[in-house]
Amino acid sequence: MTIYAIFYVLAAVLYLAAAFGIYKSFQAETPENTFWIRPVIVGGLMIQAFLIYEALFTHGTPHFGLALALSITLFTCTLILLIETLFSKISAMLIFILPLAAVSMVLPIILPGTPLGPETASFSFRMHLLLAILAYSLMTMALVQALLLVSAHNLLHQKKLSDEPEDGKVSLFERMPSVIEMEKILFRLIWAGFIALTIAILFGLVFSEELFGQAFRLDHKTIVTIMAWMIFGILLLGHHFLGWRGRFAARWTVIGFTLLMLSYFGVRFVQEVIQ
Repeated sequence: MTIYAIFYVLAAVLYLAAAFGIYKSFQAETPENTFWIRPVIVGGLMIQAFLIYEALFTHGTPHFGLALALSITLFTCTLILLIETLFSKISAMLIFILPLAAVSMVLPIILPGTPLGPETASFSFRMHLLLAILAYSLMTMALVQALLLVSAHNLLHQKKLSDEPEDGKVSLFERMPSVIEMEKILFRLIWAGFIALTIAILFGLVFSEELFGQAFRLDHKTIVTIMAWMIFGILLLGHHFLGWRGRFAARWTVIGFTLLMLSYFGVRFVQEVIQ
């Protein structure tokens, strides 16, 4: 095992330890001392940032692919969530994001990616890539928030949120914001992701024009991305003008996220794993 592989595994272990610590603290009847969790996450982020930099900038022609894209996306998710936990009660999202980040640390060992061509050095491509990763990260967090929102609505419908905890354990949702606040967080994430995705698409059109002399190309990636963009745009308009919310909004968030992930990660998976 190379020194870099050891770093990948170490970061994964740190993320899993932090996720387990948050989960155990949520299960406790009385708040536990969790001062160690943030430093552990920060340690994982620092290792992951070094590995991302090493993959992109220290080997001449950088390699990029499915695994590294997932790693950068979940690195961004974890960083944003860690900062957001200083202001909002959304630590529960880390219980779900951190294990995914741990998995993403192992994948680059298996799927190192392919060399990027010289055309990717253009400003428009790099802005498109950075904003697309930011959009994927924000929409990933929106997906987790949507799933938590659906679960909270189901528990409210079944009137379980007010039940007494069993064996001194507290429900995960007892430590979370109210359903109304969760909906506000969801739509803030969708708005931020939609704006990032819109600008990423515009830079993608500029790059396509520079490279192919054609801004809009009817390939699978472009069509599915536009479909996802339209779903999120319609959802935001429906929320603003028609009051769409709750489980309805959460379900369409899942649909939009699925299309968005298929637009890049699905194509890369076919290219790198299946073929």
